[in-house]
Amino acid sequence: MSLDSLLMDMGYAGLAGFIVGFTVRRVLNVFIMLMGLYLLSLMWLSSKGIVQVQWEQLFILYRDVLGSFTQFLKELVEKVAFAGSFAVGFTLGFKV
Repeated sequence: MSLDSLLMDMGYAGLAGFIVGFTVRRVLNVFIMLMGLYLLSLMWLSSKGIVQVQWEQLFILYRDVLGSFTQFLKELVEKVAFAGSFAVGFTLGFKV
C-alpha cells in the first residue's frame, strides 16, 4: 500500500464521516421538530381539558432519555476516534 493509496482511503473515510454527520444532524432536527409539535399538542389538549398531563413526570422522562442519548454519543465518538487513530497508526507502523 502506497502513501497515495493510504491518503485516498483516509479522504474517502473523511468524506463518508462528513456525509454521515450531515445526515444525522438533519435527522435530529426533524426529530426535535416532531417532539416540539408533540409537546404543543399535549399542551393544547391539556388546556382544553381533554387530557391531564403530569408535566413533572414527562420532563423527568425526557431528561433521562436525553442523558442516555448523550452518554451514547460520547462513547461512540470516543470509540470511533480511537479506532481511526489505531487503524492509521497500525497501517503506518506495519508499512515502515
